[in-house]
Amino acid sequence: MTEQLLASRDQRRLATLVPVSALALFAGLLPASAEARIFGSEPIPISVGPNGEPANGPSGGGSVSGDNRLGRLVGFHSAASNLVGGDSNGAYDVFVWSRPGGQAGLSLKQSARPAGRLARVSVSSSGAEANGASVNPSVDGSLRSGPRCVAFQSSASNLASGDRDATSDVFVRDLGRNQTYLVSRGVGAAATNPSIDGGCRSVAFQAGGRVYTAGARSGRVQSIGGGSNPDYSIDGTAVVWERGGGIAIRRNGRTSSLGGGNDPTVSNRTSGLWGVAYNAGGQTYLKSIGNRGAQGARRISNGCQGAQGGAGASGGVTAFGPARGIITFTQGGTNLCYFNKNTGNSDDLAHANAPITEVSTSARANFVAFTSSASNFPFDGNGGTPDVFFKHLVDGNAL
Repeated sequence: MTEQLLASRDQRRLATLVPVSALALFAGLLPASAEARIFGSEPIPISVGPNGEPANGPSGGGSVSGDNRLGRLVGFHSAASNLVGGDSNGAYDVFVWSRPGGQAGLSLKQSARPAGRLARVSVSSSGAEANGASVNPSVDGSLRSGPRCVAFQSSASNLASGDRDATSDVFVRDLGRNQTYLVSRGVGAAATNPSIDGGCRSVAFQAGGRVYTAGARSGRVQSIGGGSNPDYSIDGTAVVWERGGGIAIRRNGRTSSLGGGNDPTVSNRTSGLWGVAYNAGGQTYLKSIGNRGAQGARRISNGCQGAQGGAGASGGVTAFGPARGIITFTQGGTNLCYFNKNTGNSDDLAHANAPITEVSTSARANFVAFTSSASNFPFDGNGGTPDVFFKHLVDGNAL
């Protein structure tokens, strides 16, 4: 069952990207010889135990909160039992790492666990641990409000009332109220791949070959079309998903097809347009979408300074995608890069000795999380086992 849950997630996630001023400033300060260097801080593993000990199981599925420039929370799933106390269910769980404020949350230097707090959130309203696997978190947070909810899928039957079987369902954990809600109520098929909007109002998910939206706290479930792998914009104005070998978008009650591609993510509405980042033929593209249709695609995975060649995958688009968004993408499988649509700058974010997947970027591209089993990052003693890594893309006191 765990393998099915994880396989159902078409490696994606990234979800939120946007302005650029800070990135443009620091990109301009990089020397011309930056080919072997990376932009921002070194990635650090956040899927580690209380004293920095390596996780005793694989981790992945990172999701950075969409709270403007702050990026306070990162959700991820892990099969490890040594990340927090009392983890005895022998199953994948969903955790949330809270990035601390002040300089500690910017320098991201690690001497044990990174500064901040790690909590398990795939629990019932009474705090009971799940009796089944929980994976694929999606964290909310918007340009005007901090994060407060995490959506995830689980085969557990003891997380919320109304769920009495081991079929995968979608849940929302309200971090402020310490309540867990069943979202996919009444949907008979396995519900997977949740994506929550920035205000904890609505969740998109897939089930039985269709895409649904539902209220984040057990609201009405509505089918919006056939397909899979949905992504909600932070402002809740649009949902994109895969449909029949292509991409669909729903906004203002209207659904349109965007042509071939997969793994789409969508920006906020900006000047009447949404930006959709997606993969096609091993390349990453950005397409601007209005109320009446698309305005054409632009290929953005055209190479970083130190990461030339090779097929890649989209890591997502920031909140202000159409005009001045930032898109992250992998190149050659083991390199993570960004492209700034406003300035035209590209640069390297990470070079790994193993594949980089499941990229998630904050709303303004201040922070990024990703999954890798690489062994060449500082502080990582878990090479060969997938971990979730986190880094900042701007220098220290910019926040």
